[in-house]
Amino acid sequence: MKRNVLNIEDNKECREALAELTQKCDTAGAVFCVDNSADAYKYAHEEEIDLFLVDIVLNTKDAHDVSGIMIVKELRKMERYEFTPVIFITSLVDEAMNAFHNLHCFDYIEKPFDIEKVRKVINAALKAPLSDGREREVFYYRKDGVLYALNVDRIIYLEIALRNITIYTLDETIALNYLSLKQIMAELPRKYFIQCSRNVVLNRMFIEYVDKANLVVKLKNGKMVKIGGKMKKGFFDEL
Repeated sequence: MKRNVLNIEDNKECREALAELTQKCDTAGAVFCVDNSADAYKYAHEEEIDLFLVDIVLNTKDAHDVSGIMIVKELRKMERYEFTPVIFITSLVDEAMNAFHNLHCFDYIEKPFDIEKVRKVINAALKAPLSDGREREVFYYRKDGVLYALNVDRIIYLEIALRNITIYTLDETIALNYLSLKQIMAELPRKYFIQCSRNVVLNRMFIEYVDKANLVVKLKNGKMVKIGGKMKKGFFDEL
């Protein structure tokens, strides 16, 4: 599964070098780059980030600046990022060590950094097991005021029309109203589900084969699903 990375670094050369190294990692998905706190929070809220690369000092004009640490403190307050791997990039080793322990970070890299070490640390973080709620193997949904639990290995695919979601399982079809695809994707375990078009999400366990030439996926129940033209690159990369 491809994992998204947010690279928070004020120095343009370092930011670009880290982005390039990250993009070369097999499991790296989208790599977002920012140089300030406001943009960091924006991407953290709007995207699903699986790894943060954070420079501790984002304002070199302030001798006491530790903006990166403050960002991570705020991120840790968000349930979705409570355990997300964080790698600090810094020349302040003492600050990095304190943050490393207090904020439960994955690792830290000292500036000026060694390219090979950076590559190994980022690769290791991207391959670390996800430990957030999205990895649960039961999908919970509410219908008519009742909470239901549905085992993930019974869901074949999901389809959305307007704000109505239809879940196709091994033995039934479940209709859920007033839910967006983004809302339901946030509740599904990401290691199983992959979006192939604007309105269809597939369970990887039920993919029989993918026809790249004709942009179709055959599911194990015989269903043929089209791959959206605008989403084909992201779909194949993540697949």
